[in-house]
Amino acid sequence: MSMIIVATELHVRSFWKFFPFARHASRSMKQAKRSPGIIHAYSTNSGWRIGFTLTAWENKETMMQFRNTGAHKEAMKQISRLSHQYKTLVWEADAVPNWKDAKKKLDKADLRILK
Repeated sequence: MSMIIVATELHVRSFWKFFPFARHASRSMKQAKRSPGIIHAYSTNSGWRIGFTLTAWENKETMMQFRNTGAHKEAMKQISRLSHQYKTLVWEADAVPNWKDAKKKLDKADLRILK
């Protein structure tokens, strides 16, 4: 069964932006876990400055529905205020990758700088 995999990496702008970032991240992950079409939802961090997510979706439509609604939509509106750089990687797979393999793929993706 082919699925859509999404891995993200967000760098928090400053210590003072961490708490609003964490609030948005928590609400977005809660939304993901309850969303139609979700297969897998995982989040982790590297210290307080970098947050990561790994999600797997039944199809692009359910992933886009999540991305464009609710807590995640609100978080996306705040991304340039809370984060100064990020990565998003989307690919198709037949199985949910483990975090180590997904992180290797994410490490090769370009980091986008926000002003």
